[in-house]
This record gives sequence, C-alpha cells and structure tokens, in this order.
Amino acid sequence: MPDGGRKVLGNVEKKKIENWQEEEPYLYWMTCVEGIGSRTIEKLIGYAGSPRKAYDLKLPDMLEVIPKSRAEALIRAKKEGDIFEKYHILKQKGIRFISIYHPCYPQRLKNIPDAPYGIYVEGRLPEESSPSIAVIGARQCSDYGRFVAQRCGRELALAGINVISGMAKGIDGISQWSALKAGGKTYAVLGCGTDICYPSENWNIYRKAKENGGVISEYPPGTAPAARLFPRRNRIISGLADVVLIIEAREKSGTLITADMALEQGKEVYVIPGRVTDSLSQGCNQMIKQGAGIFTTLDELLEETGLGDMLLHRESEPERVLEDKAEAENGMCGIEGASGEEGIGPARNLKKGNGGGSMTGEEKEIGQTQIDKKILGILDFYPKDVDKMMQETGIGYRDLVCALSRLCLEEKAVRVGAGQFKKGEFLG
Repeated sequence: MPDGGRKVLGNVEKKKIENWQEEEPYLYWMTCVEGIGSRTIEKLIGYAGSPRKAYDLKLPDMLEVIPKSRAEALIRAKKEGDIFEKYHILKQKGIRFISIYHPCYPQRLKNIPDAPYGIYVEGRLPEESSPSIAVIGARQCSDYGRFVAQRCGRELALAGINVISGMAKGIDGISQWSALKAGGKTYAVLGCGTDICYPSENWNIYRKAKENGGVISEYPPGTAPAARLFPRRNRIISGLADVVLIIEAREKSGTLITADMALEQGKEVYVIPGRVTDSLSQGCNQMIKQGAGIFTTLDELLEETGLGDMLLHRESEPERVLEDKAEAENGMCGIEGASGEEGIGPARNLKKGNGGGSMTGEEKEIGQTQIDKKILGILDFYPKDVDKMMQETGIGYRDLVCALSRLCLEEKAVRVGAGQFKKGEFLG
C-alpha cells in the first residue's frame, strides 16, 4: 500500500473531481454490495488509487486491506452482471446515484465524519444556498408535540427553509407534511431504498416530497427497512441540515442518537422544552441541561444561528429566479418534477380581511372573521369546554357553536368529546 489509506484517499478525492463520470459506476458497484460500508470503500480506494482500479483488484489484493468475507462478496458481485447496464437501468427508473466525487454532492454532507460515498436521490437535493433545518422527534408524540411539529413545519416552509427529516411516524412525518401543505420543500432521508415507502402510511409525503424536495438514501434500491439501518441513516439527516430541532424525545431514544451525531458534526441542536412530568420531554430537558439551545420562536433561532443572514441574501432575488439559476448552473443536480396538486407549490400571500361584513373566499380560508379570531385565540392543544370558551370570549352560545362547527369543517378546530374542542391541524 503506497502511502496509507486516508492520505491517499484525500489525494484521490481531489484528483477525481474532474472525471467523476468515469469513476461513478464503479463506486455505485461498491455501494450496492451488502456489508460494504464507507470504511471498507475508503480502504479499497486508498489501496488501489481510484474506484475503477479498486474494481480491477483480484481477491489476494483485496485481502491485503479488507476481511475475506467482504472481499469475497465484492468478487461475487462482479460476476452478477454488467455494472454499466445496472447503472443505466437505475437512471431509467428516475433514481440518481450521486457519488462523493459528483459536483452536486451536498457540501454539508461531504464535511461530516464518515460521509457516505454515494447517495441515491429521487427528486432534488437541497440547494446549497438555502438554509436547512432537520426536525425530528418521538414517533408516539403527544397532542402538544403534534401541534408544535405542525406549526414548525409550516413556519419553516413559509420562511423558505428546507425541512429535513426521516419521514417516520410522529414528529418527522407531521412536520414534513405541514411544510408541504404550506408550499415548502422537504427532504426525506430513508433507512431503506428510495423505491420503498416506509412507513407506508406516509405515502403522501413520500410522493409529494419527490415533487417538492427529494427522497434520499445511502442504501441501494430494493433495500428493505431494517432496524440496523436507521442509526446510520440519522447521520445523513443531521449532515444535510444547518440546525437540528428536536420536538419531544424520551430519555433513551433514537432521536438523541441523531442529536449526538449532529454535535459530532459541529451542528447546533435546539429543543422544545417540556413539562418535567412528561416522559416525552425528558430527553429534551436533558439536552437543555447539557447545553442545547431552547427553541421559542423561529425568528429567535434564525438570529442566534445566523441563518437569518442566509435568508436575507436569498431574498435579494425572487425564489423562482433563484431556482431557474440553480437549474441552469447545476441541471444535473435534480430530476425535473412539477405538481399541479392542491396545497403544493409556492406559498401564497394571504391578505387580511376587512374585519367584518361579508367575507371573500380567501378570508374564509384563513379564518378572518372577528368571531373566528376570538375562538382561535383561546383554543389550545388541551381540550376546552363550551362554557369556558363562552366566558373567555364573551361570545353567545349559538354564535359560538356555529363558529366551532365551521372551524371543525375547516380543520382549524377538533371536537374531542361532548362540548369539548381543541386547536385543529390547520394552522392558517
């Protein structure tokens, strides 16, 4: 071995940027072999000098740097078919393989320890000039956690910030769906192949993220979800983000593993504080004791992290112009996708109503009548009964019940029992 793994790899990495097209199929071959991870690939490239030369290694040469079981797996994989044919079929399926040598490989991800040598993408990759925040948390979240995840997803989307998460049940999926409904972009990092929707109940997120963001994985297509794959997936979630925001986490949970990875990567971690009696808040409160930032408002977070300056820079040009410019300069970085679906697209400007009289359709959509405003102002994620709402708003029983019925139809309120209501999912 000429000069030692990491040193040679660094030289190879710089040298091969210009001819990444030639090297990419060989790197794709290595990442497709089960049991072959970043460290094994690093050793092979460091020993051989490039992915292409690593492909040409014989078994005795491989045994110089990697275990016999992995070397034999690579030799078997070479006999299973033409790698260029497989690489071409992958593109035909609309799945991009972006190697670490590719000019569009995310710079944020390249900078982390143990960066994946290649990622599979359906849709687009996050723009380098756009702020990205990872929103993660408990799968079995509380009503409070659901409310905060919806609110954060929407606010981030309206601010033009990418929402990165794992599309899991609970906080992850809720925040991503809320961002999509607000016309924003979200990027789902999976613990399986990009051709598999997991969990299946998040199909809408999976489908629409490809149109308004992307679906990303380091695992090749066809890889089934497995518990052992998710911890490594989490380093990509934090790696693609500028900041990690945690909404509810138990004292020992996978969410805290992601937080640890983010800190190792030099990323800032913020948490939503919770009540000391709630088990779902124990992880967050523990993170606060260890020095994590406390999230109260988005404006405050943007100011403290400096992401507000990045947004101001982007606001110097209209969003659509920026996207066109990025596509012109980096056309290979994403697959063109468009959506005519309701609720997906650029965020709309919502005009305020006249505070009385007849309402326009737009005013009805965002609840701008005075009665609606009063009710929405006192509704919380904890249920309230009609009598208490009458006392707090001064609205008569008939008007209150009629307004609540309307708000429930618009998903701005939810009836949870006889005469009891709480804040709904629509956060207009």
